[in-house]
Parts: sequence; structure tokens; C-alpha cells
Amino acid sequence: MNRPVLLILSLFLFFFVIAAGAATTVTIGEYFSETGITAPIMINGVEDLATATIKVSYDPAVVVVTGIDAVVPGSFTPNSYYAQDGWVKMVWYLVEGSQSGDVTFAKLTISPSGSYGAYSDLEIEVETLSDTEYRTIDAAVIDGFFYIGMNGDVNADRVVDPADSQYIASAIAGVSSYPLKFGPSEVSGDGIVDAYDCVYLARHAAGVSGYENLK
Repeated sequence: MNRPVLLILSLFLFFFVIAAGAATTVTIGEYFSETGITAPIMINGVEDLATATIKVSYDPAVVVVTGIDAVVPGSFTPNSYYAQDGWVKMVWYLVEGSQSGDVTFAKLTISPSGSYGAYSDLEIEVETLSDTEYRTIDAAVIDGFFYIGMNGDVNADRVVDPADSQYIASAIAGVSSYPLKFGPSEVSGDGIVDAYDCVYLARHAAGVSGYENLK
């Protein structure tokens, strides 16, 4: 392959990586706690943001949004009327100017309403996201979750030990009395709940070097 072709391919890969890295995402985070937390809603990698309407849904038997604080400058209208029913919504816009980069859209105060071991997804719905010309900004949504307890404590006995590895194995195998809890079961950090999480958690419980942190 000659040099001009290699150069063109290199430039293509460079700009592809840049473009991929610049993709806009909307996130809320993942939480393990027995008490209330503050969860920022982030709009990352955005350009020329001027309007947004974002809804967050959850299981009200597990958690409830008890507060919504505006962070981004502009006109911000929160709706927490249905918080006890499992969702809140926020509408924001700028009359002049725009926001770019990593934007903290709002901060939600989320409090547990369930018991230890309960789990709820934090689901984001982007109803509108647009620039100063009111063109839609495409964004990938990354939902979060809230687990009332410790990472890895899937059987909710307040201890992370080999019994939790067995729980995950039973859940993966589809044993009906062992519902799969994605958040506390995904301890290896690869985004997949599989047998490796059983191994990782067992090594963590045994104190094996390199497995100190549950991810």
C-alpha cells in the first residue's frame, strides 16, 4: 500500500475517533447507598445546547426524588408533582447564547423509600435536546440505578462474601428464587453480568491481590 493511501486512511481513522469521542451522552450515574444521595444529570460532549426537556423515571417503592436543583444557567422549570408516582421532568432553555462541553443540567436529591437490598433503575428519557437553531441534537442515553446496599451484596445480608458469588451464579442460571440484580451483580466493571463476576467477587472476598475494588 502506497504512502498517499496510508495517509488518507490515517486521517480517516483520526477524524472517526475524534467524531466518536465527541458523541453527546446524557447520564445520571449508578449509586449504592442506604441514605439519600445527590445525582447530577450530565449532558456530556454537547455543542451549542439551547433547549432540553428531560424526564427521569424510577420505582417509587424503592426510591423517590425529593429535590430538584437547577445548575445550568437559563430558564429552568422542574415538575416534581409526580415524584411519588415514580417520575420527574425538567424543562430548560436559553433565550440568548448556548452551552457546550460537559454540562451539569440539574442535580436530583434521591432518597430511599424501600428496604435494604431493593433496586431501582433510574431511566432517562430525552424528550427534546436542541441547539440555537432548534435543530435536534442526537444523544446517547446512559441510564443509571440506585441499589439500597453495598456493591456486591446481592443477597442483601449486609456482608460481601462467597454466598454472593453463588447468588449471582444461580441468577445467571435462571433459578427463579434468585432474581438478577444488574447493579450489585456487575462487579468486574465490564458491563456484563456473567460467570466472571462470580469469580471476581469470590476473589475479592478471599482478599486476592488485584481484586480489592468492586467496580
